[in-house]
Amino acid sequence: MNWVVAHPNKQKSPITVTDGNWTNILEGEWMLEFMAPWCPACRSFTEVWAEFATWSYDLDISVGVIDVTENPGLSGRFLVTSLPTLYHVQNGEFRQYTGARKTTDLIAVIDEKKWATIEPVAWYRDPKSFQMGVLGAFFKAAMFIRGVYSTMTDVYGIPEWLCYVIFAILTILIGLLLGLLLVICCDNFFPAKYIPLPPERLAHKPSDDREDDTDIIDDTVDEQKHPSSEEEAKQTPPANPLSDDSDLRKRIPRSDE
Repeated sequence: MNWVVAHPNKQKSPITVTDGNWTNILEGEWMLEFMAPWCPACRSFTEVWAEFATWSYDLDISVGVIDVTENPGLSGRFLVTSLPTLYHVQNGEFRQYTGARKTTDLIAVIDEKKWATIEPVAWYRDPKSFQMGVLGAFFKAAMFIRGVYSTMTDVYGIPEWLCYVIFAILTILIGLLLGLLLVICCDNFFPAKYIPLPPERLAHKPSDDREDDTDIIDDTVDEQKHPSSEEEAKQTPPANPLSDDSDLRKRIPRSDE
């Protein structure tokens, strides 16, 4: 392997990347480190990363460092879950490097193009995508709220339970305001359309809907005309067995002649 020689007059320390200038990494080739000052592993890796930055000119790359405590938006965009986290960026294509982290190993990643064997991040995790931008905004909002909470408890001495109550009330108020704003936007940009009635409905008269009661049977009349069977039995006299109309006729015995 042919090693390149570092030029001492070129880049001597990693470039600080922030929420304001992070779009610069979309051009050219970069190696990025996500770190935090309170992280022990990051502190032990600082010298290695600084030494690797001195090779940036010879390797024709840029070496950057991102402090996640100062730039929570980038932490959300890149979905950083552990520290230190390393990324290789080639013209807006992102690859997370998880290999060995000695200076010689990092140089070999660029000089021997070992980064090409690493699978790029999926489209839904692309830091320059819209959804990751929204996630970065949530990270920034969370860090802002955390800073406000620390100020309320440490500086003003507000009890923790009262802080939670204040945040709950603010959350409800903000939700109501956002709901009202959404309703106003819908009414202004998407007003309800008036749908006229069809001509046949307009020409229809209410009198036409009058129900025809000719087919309705009056049950009370039938009851008056046809009394119940019990009443009929009481009012009807018993049949005379001697009458011709009776079903029961008395048989007269025949005389023998």
